[in-house]
Amino acid sequence: MLTSLYKEQTAQKPTLLHDTYFNDLRRKEYSRLCNQQHTYLDYTGGNLYAQSQIDKHHSLLLNHVLGNPHSGNPSSLLATQLVQEARDKVLAFFNASDDYHCIFTQNASGALKIIGECYSHSKDSHLLMIADNHNSVHGMREYRSKQGGSYSYAPLNYEDLTISSQHLKDNLQQYVEKKNKLFTYPAQLTNVSGIKHRYLEWINTAQENGWDVCARCSSICP
Repeated sequence: MLTSLYKEQTAQKPTLLHDTYFNDLRRKEYSRLCNQQHTYLDYTGGNLYAQSQIDKHHSLLLNHVLGNPHSGNPSSLLATQLVQEARDKVLAFFNASDDYHCIFTQNASGALKIIGECYSHSKDSHLLMIADNHNSVHGMREYRSKQGGSYSYAPLNYEDLTISSQHLKDNLQQYVEKKNKLFTYPAQLTNVSGIKHRYLEWINTAQENGWDVCARCSSICP
């Protein structure tokens, strides 16, 4: 009886609206998942490359000679053009204006390291962070401390791991005597909580109070 009931319920399972589309996409672009019987879920951390991307990149490498970018020979000029096209597409994706630049790094930690090394951390500077930032962000404290700058944390609400907008606003209105102020936070909190902050509101408030903003967007962008 139980077996019969299970078969009946399974047979009546409704087909989801986009099942056919995603099943076809999986077979066409990600057949290795089917062949190896994988279910891949980490798309916010590292997206899988599709078969069409492999084919297109393979064709690019086979049919062109690509030299080191930023030189004057034909192979270098082609590489420079391709790099610039990639930058332009990234900026267009974020609707970024001409005031922004796209810099490719190995990963988010590498980008944060560059900011930590290059930002002014003198005695006239202050770093404001959120307690649940990524470890790479917390590492900026060392650059700040070695050069005489100061830092502080905007507190978390321990009940739900959110940030009190009023407390954050109070923090951003402090340190008016500092010349170089950097506010850094995750646009989406840790991979554990998955909380999404009011990041656009925070950016506007910070900039209105004279802060530079570093938003870690590696989880929220995908």
